Amino acid sequence: MNIFAIIVTYNAMRRSWIGHCLRSLEASSVPVTAIVVDNGSTDGTRSFVPHAFPHAVWLPQERNLGFGQANNIGLRYALEHHGDYILLLNQDATLAADAIENMLPLCSPSTLLSPLHLNGDGTGFDASFRSCLKGSDSLLLDDLLVAKHLKASYPGPSRQSKLVIPAACWFFSADVVRLVGGFNPLFFHYAEDENFMSRAHYHHVEMLFSPRATMCHDRETHGSKEVFLRHHTRRLLLLIATDINNSFGRCLMQWVHTLQTCYFSYLPQKQYTPGAWIAGMFWLLGHAVSIRKSRKKEKLTGPTWL
Repeated sequence: MNIFAIIVTYNAMRRSWIGHCLRSLEASSVPVTAIVVDNGSTDGTRSFVPHAFPHAVWLPQERNLGFGQANNIGLRYALEHHGDYILLLNQDATLAADAIENMLPLCSPSTLLSPLHLNGDGTGFDASFRSCLKGSDSLLLDDLLVAKHLKASYPGPSRQSKLVIPAACWFFSADVVRLVGGFNPLFFHYAEDENFMSRAHYHHVEMLFSPRATMCHDRETHGSKEVFLRHHTRRLLLLIATDINNSFGRCLMQWVHTLQTCYFSYLPQKQYTPGAWIAGMFWLLGHAVSIRKSRKKEKLTGPTWL
């Protein structure tokens, strides 16, 4: 059994993130080979990783390719080297030693798995993980529950229609990549996991989370708030445009809904305004050919974009 863990790095020396991340993989109860794809770090990551972790596959890039395209490089390497299973793990995350062991029995060519995403010190749930489950499972939203209690009281995986858990930690069979493909290059950073899951649902791959597996994500709500807020509305409109589960008519309805949200939103971000919506729609029009080609590609089965 050949398991590869893909970690995309960009200035990963902050708070010793990459060291903690790779050491957690070394402690895994199931052997795993780390693939580190570096996006042109300038903080010492490029000298630290090959020296401190010589057994990790080191794939440095000369520029920042973004999260999705860097992961595609790792996915391509895993397929070319006969990987059976693939783990995607953020540079600022650490995996519990028994996480892969607990997810393996649930893995199939039609499932994409996630452990429970905890905060940095493991005392509660990661904010984004909590948000994506809000309203879907009251047990998970009980502030008094932490991982050790949840393991004892929640015996099995949760199956929910069109569940999308952030790609800070995903585990799946290589067959999922051969079916769904890699990440869409139209997305540079943020929202590429949501786009991937819309394609996964189209190809009848469902997402599960396993309460018996955990990871800790050492971050605030978003890895980079500045990057997250930049072009926020445009990414939302692009997500709608590239969702192959949507007809053109449904896309129009959702775009109108986002405009209404922009007008009546009480969010403080200046990026979420009617002006941002108009700019986003003009951007979509300028990239209409690429989006149309993208939608055709996303409907195909095979290792697209790899």
